[in-house]
Amino acid sequence: MKNKKIVLNLSIILSVIMLVSCTKGNKENQNTVDKTNQNQQVNDNDSNTDNNDSKNENSNGNTSENKVTKIEGRRKEFLERLDNIQKEIDALPEKKDSDAGVTNAMKSYYGIGYEMYDKELNNIYALLQKELSKEVMESLEQEEIKWIDEKEKAAKEESLKYKGGTFEFVADKVSLYEATKNRCYELVNTYMTD
Repeated sequence: MKNKKIVLNLSIILSVIMLVSCTKGNKENQNTVDKTNQNQQVNDNDSNTDNNDSKNENSNGNTSENKVTKIEGRRKEFLERLDNIQKEIDALPEKKDSDAGVTNAMKSYYGIGYEMYDKELNNIYALLQKELSKEVMESLEQEEIKWIDEKEKAAKEESLKYKGGTFEFVADKVSLYEATKNRCYELVNTYMTD
């Protein structure tokens, strides 16, 4: 019986020693993995900094931010898209009555035209946000806010000229349509090249 107790105690002691050594080994391995990960992150950051530094050097060896001021090779594509929008608008059934001066047809025609150009303006603006440098976009954002205010003010002024008349709402739609159409062409011609 005494031998069984000794063997049992030895087994327990050996098990505890093995568990402690395994746990200690796991902690050491985890510390090694953590240190390796930290070193890798430092190396990655250093290599990113090196890449950014090399990207920011100009021909004189000075550092400066690369400013993308125009999108290369997209101007023709977007001008065609804008021209196609106008063809779609001109093919609307409301066009004939609008040209004849029917106010409901005019409201509908210019309203649809405005919505189509506004949607394309948003597409153009999204592309510019994606492709142009941050500095250029910050300036364009301020310009765009000003343009929106001016567009809405001009539309209100046009509609007030006909306040109370059947042409009041037509004047608003025509103004929004023309301003938005012109802004689309302006952004494409200013910020895109062939």
